[in-house]
Amino acid sequence: MNIKNKKKINYKYPKILLTGGTGQLGNELKKNLQSLGEVWSPNSKQFNLAEPETLREKIKYYQPDLIINSAAYTAVDQAELNSKLVSCINVVSTKVLAEEAFCLQIPLIHYSTDYVFDGSQKTPYTESDKPNPINVYGKTKLDGEHEIQKNHNQYLILRTSWLFGLYGKNFYTTMLQLFKEKKTVNVVNDQVGSPTSIEFLAKATLEILSQLKKNEEENRWGVYHLAGEEQMTWFDFAKKIYKQEKNSNNFIIEKILPISHKKYLTEATRPNFSVLNCDLIQKNFEYIYKKFSKTDI
Repeated sequence: MNIKNKKKINYKYPKILLTGGTGQLGNELKKNLQSLGEVWSPNSKQFNLAEPETLREKIKYYQPDLIINSAAYTAVDQAELNSKLVSCINVVSTKVLAEEAFCLQIPLIHYSTDYVFDGSQKTPYTESDKPNPINVYGKTKLDGEHEIQKNHNQYLILRTSWLFGLYGKNFYTTMLQLFKEKKTVNVVNDQVGSPTSIEFLAKATLEILSQLKKNEEENRWGVYHLAGEEQMTWFDFAKKIYKQEKNSNNFIIEKILPISHKKYLTEATRPNFSVLNCDLIQKNFEYIYKKFSKTDI
């Protein structure tokens, strides 16, 4: 009993509130956060971001030492048809988390997106470049960033891009399925971004949290870009997935063909170029790419 209590005392963040724990990133984060503290990761019924004001009492009751918000409305095309719900989850609930974290004077880690940019640039976006989202998802994620910045003083907003993993619904798993079902697959070849491994993002988050100081000397709070190191089109990404997985899957695919995004109609407009420059986070939080870049595709 005494050993158990001693272990709890030694946790850097004894009680961690993790939202979105049933999602792809949340699941990976749960595996990695155990060394930092005990993780409470309520499901969407227990902690419903579509009902923001119900969250305050639960946060006050739990009294976390750290909040990590990996939950969001991320269905980019569906967001165009459900703007009110998207705003509720991505903006209003984010504001509530920021306000409650401020009241408790605890850090808030929040994930944002490359889709806060319009894609008109030809060089990787830095944190100082002006956002200009061109779809509902990107706009609400940017509005959520602003709510954090207005209502809290200890936060890290981590903008990432093109998340993928071996489980759940993402581009990687979609391609794996299509390669097993179709002989020809058309993939967009004029939108460029940086695929980011969920495993890498979770491990990098743990490393960043491990480096953060728990005192007033910590001055690295703010907005950072944290994404995969390679830039490529969706077509390039599909070819890499095929090369990576062809020996361990029963694919029937014969051709992967490049097409323009204009021939692939979607509800939401996507940026044509959304590569993120990640120099700042590498400067302020050393070694994260040296340690974990091998998890990229």
